[in-house]
Amino acid sequence: MNKASIWFLCLAASLLDAGESLLYAWTVDGGQVYYDFHGHPPDADPDFFTRYEEGEGSRQSGSIVAPYVGEHGWYWLNLENHPVVIQLEAAGFHDEWVAYELGE
Repeated sequence: MNKASIWFLCLAASLLDAGESLLYAWTVDGGQVYYDFHGHPPDADPDFFTRYEEGEGSRQSGSIVAPYVGEHGWYWLNLENHPVVIQLEAAGFHDEWVAYELGE
């Protein structure tokens, strides 16, 4: 379980091998966020990515089977005028988590 308090935006990604699965659920305490659930391989062109889902909301859950080796995760943008807390719960065969706080 990971929690992040964000004012502006952050990114969390799981490193998966091709064919590995990940079950996930995230919730937002304090408002709504824009989210972009996507993946990209480590050695691909920087402009290449696969978008799995995009929208606005306060929760999402589901699963993914990685189509290729790489980071698969979320970009969240806080839509509120105050900090919100995102709680991410995940289970599966991921190698590690990478979290980026991208500033205000």
